[in-house]
Amino acid sequence: MYYCGWDGGGTKTGVCALDEAGHVIAETVCGPLNLNGAAAQTVSRTVEDCVRFMAGLPGGLAACGGLVVGAAGVSNRAAREMLEDTIKNSGYAGPLRLLGDQEIALEGAVEGPGAILIAGTGSVCYGRDAQGSNFRTGGYGYLIDDGGSGYAIGRDILMAVVRAFDGRGPETCLTEGVFKRLDISEIGPMITWLYAPATGKKEIAALSDLLLPALEAGDAAARQIAERAAEELSCLVIAAWKKAGMARGEVALTGSIFKYYPLIRGLTQERLEQALPDIRITEPRRSPAQGAAQLSRLLFYSAS
Repeated sequence: MYYCGWDGGGTKTGVCALDEAGHVIAETVCGPLNLNGAAAQTVSRTVEDCVRFMAGLPGGLAACGGLVVGAAGVSNRAAREMLEDTIKNSGYAGPLRLLGDQEIALEGAVEGPGAILIAGTGSVCYGRDAQGSNFRTGGYGYLIDDGGSGYAIGRDILMAVVRAFDGRGPETCLTEGVFKRLDISEIGPMITWLYAPATGKKEIAALSDLLLPALEAGDAAARQIAERAAEELSCLVIAAWKKAGMARGEVALTGSIFKYYPLIRGLTQERLEQALPDIRITEPRRSPAQGAAQLSRLLFYSAS
């Protein structure tokens, strides 16, 4: 008997299988499983690939004691039903549970009381207290939240450019970076691009990679953006700790912002350790796919 977990993402889906003792017996990576935007045929193709991988494990699909799939968008009823139907139509008929991507990431990242602080295109802090109850701060979407995320950094870069143009902020090399990226030479076309129907969250978040070379050049505006991001991200954890009545525990920092911006990671950790002396800042212990498989084992092993 084995227990399987999927980490469905916008670009790839991690798949992990554990034996009854909780040891990893097989892992692979398949295509995207983005319920918020992927075409139905893309989701179907990824599901088929994931199920085919499971069918190739010892005992095939019949030996799977349970499957947990973590993905963004599962709270949407239509998307959830579509994914459930697709999995069942692919040939898997065993126990199944769909969970949010933050739930499987938490299970993989920490042991016992603690939280994950995710800073990618969006941002959220999600954790559990000593009684096993979950708590969350942030994650309300880019229109009103997502401070410290890739989107927020991209937006702040554009803000720095217009403020420098007006003289309301310092001159910044971010202007040259944005103009080169958009193939423009003045502010007007940048504003046209920003408010065009085709420009959305992902396009603005993609500008965040312009921050690193600006930081390396010692750009003052870039430094302000990094400090603002660290302040927003640390605030998520500090508020979560207060909300949950946490005295201690570990927080795993994960996501592209922490991976590619050591300054933001360092500033965030510094603020957290100052505000919460008993906190432990860690790397995720396991991948989200491994977290999903572990949840499958916890949910379905006793039932089997």
